[in-house]
Amino acid sequence: MAKRLDLLYGELHKKYAQLVGRYNLLVNTATRNRNTFKRLLRNYHKLKKNYIILRRYSTQKVTALIDHINNEKYQMVFDEYRHMFKIPEDFLDAVEMDSDEFHKSVYVDILFEKFLPQPDRSQSVTVINAFKFPVMLKNYETDNDVLYPFVHFTILGKIEWSKEEKKYLYYLNIEDISSSVELEYFQKTDSLIHSLSISNYNLLNAKKTIEMHKRMLISLTCSLIGEYSRETSVHLKNMEFLTTYLSLECKRLELIHPHNYDLDEYVKDINYTSVLHDIGKMAIPSEVLEKDEALTDEELNQVKQHPAIGATYIKRIIAMFETDPLYSSYCSFLQIPWEICRYHHERWDGGGYPEGLSGENIPIAARIISVVDTYEALRGIRAYNHQPKTHEEAFAIITAEAGQQFDPHIVEAFVNIHYKFDHVFSDTAL
Repeated sequence: MAKRLDLLYGELHKKYAQLVGRYNLLVNTATRNRNTFKRLLRNYHKLKKNYIILRRYSTQKVTALIDHINNEKYQMVFDEYRHMFKIPEDFLDAVEMDSDEFHKSVYVDILFEKFLPQPDRSQSVTVINAFKFPVMLKNYETDNDVLYPFVHFTILGKIEWSKEEKKYLYYLNIEDISSSVELEYFQKTDSLIHSLSISNYNLLNAKKTIEMHKRMLISLTCSLIGEYSRETSVHLKNMEFLTTYLSLECKRLELIHPHNYDLDEYVKDINYTSVLHDIGKMAIPSEVLEKDEALTDEELNQVKQHPAIGATYIKRIIAMFETDPLYSSYCSFLQIPWEICRYHHERWDGGGYPEGLSGENIPIAARIISVVDTYEALRGIRAYNHQPKTHEEAFAIITAEAGQQFDPHIVEAFVNIHYKFDHVFSDTAL
């Protein structure tokens, strides 16, 4: 009898424990839903209050004054190099970040890559039309939330040249529209919010991590090159900056059309791997590379071998990866530095080396690097270049070679943003 009672007690205790677990789950869910409801209700009252005030006082004079404030009082300011000049504290409180954390976040990348246009030098002011921009709250990063855990903003503004800073500045107005968006949530799901789901947010962070790994490995390679040639190391430090400015302008002008490759990723990978264009010089004797006087014909022929040698280095890695299914997907990424290494000394008119390609037969990445490499060589301090050219002299040389050494469309892109190239060397001089 006692044994049966013990068994019965054990079963009842087990069922009791299950009921307690379910009760706790319901309590937690109810608490979370209650907090969410309070937030929705608070935003509803805020929206209703704003609506009543606006309806009561929205005369033409007040509307004009509001427009004036919106146009003149900018809350967030970036320069065209993504450096942050100003950011409001209430915005940081809303997104639960400090200024440094937001500056390093994926959201700045998304702003510049998906929403903010490039500066247009043909206009004194470029208008940034209003767009919706959601930011995920950190304390909601779980898979159990029913509502999308975002704070929603509308952002608009302008791009204007700053005489003081000598660069373009992005002036942005920010408005928290969370209340109106959340009240509409139960009726329809905004496509932008859907694309920035929790899973996609984690994917963006993962992609940023992969990009950092790419940069670290490429930086390690550049460090090894720098040990071999100090001049080459200095040269490489400028290459990524210059390539980034030119490739983004080429993208804006719709000159880049990658095959089976995301456009944004393709442009980024050109920028990352631009610094590998001269790795073939590792096979050239340093006394030749750093020779003060003019090279002999034999030495010049040695130097001209570096594009083919560098491409061979990368081809070996591609061949190794192609045989391994775990890494074969990276071959498309490695194809970019291979093309850059092999073809960045080809000419638009067909007079270059090593293959004498011409026109659009030269890969677009190599055509971009050709302009960047030439500009850097003209402006940089080299063993053979004791008196570097000024920006104006380098600009004149490159524009004169449009349609001969360089793709004329890429030279057009260079003309649009040439002041940024000068900015790189001005900062270096400082």
